[in-house]
Amino acid sequence: MAEAKRRMATDRGEATGRIDHPADDILAVILDREPQLSKSHRKIAAAILGYPRLFVEKPVEELVPWLGVSAPTITRFSRLMGCDGLRDLKLRMMGSMRSGLPYLEPPTPPATLVEVGERVVMRAQDAILRAEKTIDFNALERAIAVVSASRMIYAFGNGGVSSWLIEEIHNRLFRLGLRISTSADHQMQMMLAATAGRDDVVFCSSLSGTNPELIRTVGIAADYGATTIALTVPRTPLAAAVDIALTPDVADDGDVLGPTPVRYAFLAVLDMLAYGAAMKSRPAALEKMRRIKQQFTTHRDADATKPLSD
Repeated sequence: MAEAKRRMATDRGEATGRIDHPADDILAVILDREPQLSKSHRKIAAAILGYPRLFVEKPVEELVPWLGVSAPTITRFSRLMGCDGLRDLKLRMMGSMRSGLPYLEPPTPPATLVEVGERVVMRAQDAILRAEKTIDFNALERAIAVVSASRMIYAFGNGGVSSWLIEEIHNRLFRLGLRISTSADHQMQMMLAATAGRDDVVFCSSLSGTNPELIRTVGIAADYGATTIALTVPRTPLAAAVDIALTPDVADDGDVLGPTPVRYAFLAVLDMLAYGAAMKSRPAALEKMRRIKQQFTTHRDADATKPLSD
């Protein structure tokens, strides 16, 4: 019966040009249909979208005076959204709220642009300091040793931050004379891992530590004898799957509108790794970087005080 009602609600949505949302995202359904609702139903929709936790927690006896509508009106609203009734509506809301609550009830935003700047800088500083305090320097030392001695380094990552971070480690390590190749494509990562050998390193970056394709890839590389390293968060499947886990213990503060400060922590660890590798192979690294600087100042910018082509 419930499935039939939901199918009917979907059919009505298609007939009126509304978007067909996944059945488990009731909040998206309500948001999409809100403009076409009656005045009393819009009151209910506004309360759900503005105060979802309160709506779920209140019994119907408290919802009626809070919303200023009758109990039958709440029931009709629930059925209009494709639910069997208020209880079904609340259950589906709870499913959406498991991951969506921070986006529905975000923390107090900064009042001025100056405060925006202060929050960004403060979060970056906190993340970097937290990375320095929580990184396992023994693991970092081992990572530096195997990277410096490697025949080839394969750096893999997916998503917005990790795909950028692997390009950054490429930028940091090639100038030291280390051979490195990057990929953000799952299929290519698997194929490259299958070509790796005992003198190679597979380096993975993941902010979640649960990427199944990356976990599968490091397993393939390990089967062929490559050393596997992960830059990820602690206590995750990826951290457990690799030979060396670099796991700064840094978490977001819940502000979903602000860029994640975790990427600053990951970047700090990458810089520690690159700096350590440079010190370990100092004579060779200095010669490679001298060559790069020579060509850059000859053909691009004669100012030798600028950073090395960064």
